[in-house]
Amino acid sequence: MTEEHRIILNAIEEALNRDPELRFGQALFNLSINQFVNPDNPAEADYRMRDIHGDKDSAIIARIRIQQEWRELQQKIMSALEKPDLYELGGMTVNERLYVSGLMDDFDKYKKLNKRFAQFILERLKVDRDSIEKMLN
Repeated sequence: MTEEHRIILNAIEEALNRDPELRFGQALFNLSINQFVNPDNPAEADYRMRDIHGDKDSAIIARIRIQQEWRELQQKIMSALEKPDLYELGGMTVNERLYVSGLMDDFDKYKKLNKRFAQFILERLKVDRDSIEKMLN
């Protein structure tokens, strides 16, 4: 077994241990080992799964890491939104929301590296669609 195999198997094991109710196929899908033909818009390709037969292990590991990062970001945002200072977002500017939530650095990072993640942060902080589009474009 290669080191890449071990990394993939460890990720699957962690996912199944974290959620014992998860079916094996769900774990593969949640880790992005298996994917839709069009992950951004699955309906566009009739929800068909893409053939991963030719994928290199390194590509699978890269997808797993992105999914792990995505899960960690979601958890961080959920924790941030539980802060009492964030119960009244309406009167705050976007920068105030990012600062008080502790998500400013994450937003700055993802604004450069992953617009979808940056957009998710702003949406959870109840920033309006027009402002999100202006900030990310």
